[in-house]
Amino acid sequence: MSELRVAEISEDTANNLKKFKFRKSQNTVALILKIDKEALTIEPEQILEDITLNNLKDSLPYHQPRYILLSYRYEKEDGRVTFPYCLLFSTPMGSATNLKMMYTTSLTNLMHKSGVTKVFELRDLEELSDEWLQETWIAQLELIN
Repeated sequence: MSELRVAEISEDTANNLKKFKFRKSQNTVALILKIDKEALTIEPEQILEDITLNNLKDSLPYHQPRYILLSYRYEKEDGRVTFPYCLLFSTPMGSATNLKMMYTTSLTNLMHKSGVTKVFELRDLEELSDEWLQETWIAQLELIN
């Protein structure tokens, strides 16, 4: 049985993660990352600005895992706007097992380098919506409190 290895994050990619985290935007922004299987590195694949979660869903492969860093525009009931920073870990059900395992073993490394503390696993891309994200976020907050 082959040993699972953790994908590395280059200094250039780490700098891109930091820039993404601290960017100023008035709308939802996503950074899609993938693992280069040959180099065993996590690399930016695409940045999507001023998007909806439906646009994001359409930009993701349905049979391959991806990491999605998300700065999500959320308007609270009192009218205040916040931009929660989170990681969506997309592992579609049709993905190859070895790919899922590679992405899972590298997740902690990405969390550390990106400074993200909220991670939501997404197994079915059809679920990705504002309602799903908000319900998942609230459920996680209730677990903490």
